[in-house]
Amino acid sequence: MHVTHRFAATFVDELAAAGLREVCIAPGSRSAPLAMAFARHPGIRVLVHIDERSGSFFGLGLAKASGRPVALLCTSGTAAAEFHPAVIEAFHSRTPLLVLTADRPPELREVGANQAIDQARLYGGAVRWHFDPGPPSDDAGGARAWRRLARRALAEAAGPPAGPVHLNLPFREPLTPALGELPEPEAAHLPRAVLTGTPAPGEQEVALVAEALEKAARPVLVAGGMRDGARLAGVVAALAAAGVPVLAEPTSQLRLPGTVSAYEALLRDESWAAEHRPDLVLRVGATPTSRPLNQWLAAEPARTVLIDPDRSWSDPDVLAGEVLRCDPLPLLTAAAGVHRPPDWADEWAAADRSAAGALEEEVRAGPLHEGAVVRSLARVLPAGATLFVGSSMPIRAVDAFWRASAENPRFLANRGASGIDGLVSTGLGVAAAGPGPTVILLGDLSLYHDMNGLLALRRHGVRATVVVLDNGGGGIFAFLPQAAHEDVFEDLFLTPLGLRFEDVARLYGLDYCDVRESSRLDGALGSAIASERSTLVRVGFSVEDSVRGHRACWAAVARVSRSGRPAGPGA
Repeated sequence: MHVTHRFAATFVDELAAAGLREVCIAPGSRSAPLAMAFARHPGIRVLVHIDERSGSFFGLGLAKASGRPVALLCTSGTAAAEFHPAVIEAFHSRTPLLVLTADRPPELREVGANQAIDQARLYGGAVRWHFDPGPPSDDAGGARAWRRLARRALAEAAGPPAGPVHLNLPFREPLTPALGELPEPEAAHLPRAVLTGTPAPGEQEVALVAEALEKAARPVLVAGGMRDGARLAGVVAALAAAGVPVLAEPTSQLRLPGTVSAYEALLRDESWAAEHRPDLVLRVGATPTSRPLNQWLAAEPARTVLIDPDRSWSDPDVLAGEVLRCDPLPLLTAAAGVHRPPDWADEWAAADRSAAGALEEEVRAGPLHEGAVVRSLARVLPAGATLFVGSSMPIRAVDAFWRASAENPRFLANRGASGIDGLVSTGLGVAAAGPGPTVILLGDLSLYHDMNGLLALRRHGVRATVVVLDNGGGGIFAFLPQAAHEDVFEDLFLTPLGLRFEDVARLYGLDYCDVRESSRLDGALGSAIASERSTLVRVGFSVEDSVRGHRACWAAVARVSRSGRPAGPGA
């Protein structure tokens, strides 16, 4: 049996023993030894994708949802470059990926051989670890080295912090075994890898946070995106009850009763924002999505304590005076024991109730726009659902319009690099992880950018509801200074598509529903989510209605925040 095939069987067997359960494979020749070994291993699920870019984002979504490393495999050449955007997102969002790129052996590099490019450190600094072991050889101790490589690569991907690992694996021919030969993995004893968990805070860190809260008169807790934020739910509720306003975006998994859900709209009112500046900010999770929130935090910086177990330095405005690299749960538990007068928290709670009511009335009475879709999804999504939210307008709409609830879905998003590429495939990877229904909320440009990804629905038996916010192109630019340059705005920024989304649905075998009135949202979305078939729901509205609807909501919140009493639409 050729050494290449013994390596592949042994390497894959060790990956399975170390916990790998899924691999996304793009077909190719140079990767054949590993592809065949994966396909023949009973413990690993193989998901074949024709398009490397879509396949890599599918694996990214699967890893985001499961929390386990997922492997990607491709042949040599530009196929490996197609993985790069997903690798970047995985690096910045702390998602565990094992990226396996097959390669030509050294003697076929730099000599004009077909499909041979420089794959050394192809992904630059966007990986936790990179290694090229060279072509497999018959050296003594080979099986032990092969198994060690597999176990270390998976451990490095799992972290902490989690992230992508790249192994570049050159293979010599023959790339497939002789017919009838089934390579067997070679045994080798290895000590079990020891994975270190998130470090617990010491007494000094606990005392620092408790003392800061005791001295603060106007503290807030700001929670950004976290995949595992739900584990903090109890202590965050206790903090809110102890008089600390909690500003939690949905992807933190902490927008729960007692937290402030309308801060995005409240902080757009400059006078209200100025009157409610904090003197202490505790931050957990990723950098907040909301621009008004970030501007408010940076305007007159308060003492800021960033709890950063992933060592990601999520502090673009350089506000943090203390960065604590430890598990936030013990720190926040200690902080929740520091009780304070209720006045500060009561002001936020009252303003939040009034603002949420004003938003509800304006959304109901105003034109159809992103906020109406978000409010509808909040009403119709069943327990146990997952909402994968696209970048640009969708993630901002969910942040601005999703009310605090005890029955939230799990929120996931590609907010590491915040791109619009690969969002369909990432969402379908999330759906493939299960359980429960998955809704993918995207803009029209995002769907167009990754339409190839829809093939995974049929190919891998995935079911999902794809909701497209069709505002006629890059609607987010209508809220930015570019919109004032009318002579170039449409061609350079709005870029309307004019796609017939019913044709997209038909091409990929989805059911289709078109919604153009707010009154139809609940019924259409509820039916699509309950259906046994995947459905593409297109919600169509103009960019003008989107801008008009958002501005009416902000104005309504400003009125009630100043008056202290609800105001009807248009008042």
